[in-house]
Amino acid sequence: MTGNGRIGGDGIDDAPTVVITSPEELIASIPSMLGFPPGTGSVVIVCGRTAGGRAGPVVRMDVDGLLGGDQDVLSGPDEFPPMTVDDGPARGLARFCAREGVTGVHLVVVHENCADGETAGLRAEDVAAAFEYWLGLSGTRVVGAYGVGEFAHGSPWVDLFGMVRGTQVDPDSTEIAAVHAFDGRIRAGSRGEIEDLYLVRDDDACDDDPHGSAPVRLGGSREVDRAVEAHEDAVRSLEVGEEIDDDDLAGIGRALLDIAVRDEVYRRLAQRGLCDQDGRRLLWWSLARRRPGRERSVALLLLGAAAYFAGGGVHARAALEAAVSADPANSLARLLLHGLEQGLAPERLRRAAAA
Repeated sequence: MTGNGRIGGDGIDDAPTVVITSPEELIASIPSMLGFPPGTGSVVIVCGRTAGGRAGPVVRMDVDGLLGGDQDVLSGPDEFPPMTVDDGPARGLARFCAREGVTGVHLVVVHENCADGETAGLRAEDVAAAFEYWLGLSGTRVVGAYGVGEFAHGSPWVDLFGMVRGTQVDPDSTEIAAVHAFDGRIRAGSRGEIEDLYLVRDDDACDDDPHGSAPVRLGGSREVDRAVEAHEDAVRSLEVGEEIDDDDLAGIGRALLDIAVRDEVYRRLAQRGLCDQDGRRLLWWSLARRRPGRERSVALLLLGAAAYFAGGGVHARAALEAAVSADPANSLARLLLHGLEQGLAPERLRRAAAA
């Protein structure tokens, strides 16, 4: 199986290519692919290449039926799909694969004791069979399906459609883990840790918007241009180690509430994504941690869009959900969340934004 080392593919031509040749390496690579080790009750789907030639995404889905391990597993006649408590995720994935032309996927079902417990193993098999059924209807083949209880060196794994068993290799020893470490990407301990990153506020943050909730409209294109340039000046200052005082930060945050300013910053982000020491990232984090809800929401939107453009679905969702929570009227954040849910490819979104 070949992947580009990034979640969902980001359209970058020189992205590293990683070749995975065994179930052990596939399973061990998942925490790095997602950015955290998925917990019990989830199914991880590693898609092959799409009809357009790009690498398919790595997707984690919650399956409520996995959590009821003592309930009966129901299977219908041959002409009906195996039934779990909730096979909606399988149907949603099948629709995505049909739309994108994904011809093959690998599944990893995460369920406590499924590699060595009979009841848990049967439930994991039933979930995998439901995915196989719905994906088959869309023309997508399940190349392999594996069950694990956790992601750890020496833990067991089982082939859910065969008799093969084995033990996992160290997740930190995989080639994808090495690529991500070289790129400076840090793996979180859980999805919750990532979500918490976007909820943090400074102790002395400003939580009351002194300008109320009225729309912000700057006075013409020259004012918009000056506001964008002030944003860029702050970015350059942060990149050389200078600090931005609270008054300047407030002015930049307020200006970003003007749709024309926000859209120009968003367009430039689509044209040139963030790098590790990018001053834009530093500026938006400062706004998100210090400024009132509406300004915070725009900063989180931009952080979420940057993650989306780069193929980081988990960070994108966490940032965009935090943006909507900070300002429910943030329609662009809601639109990007909808794109994530529908599986809109990052490069398609970036091309549209850059235009």
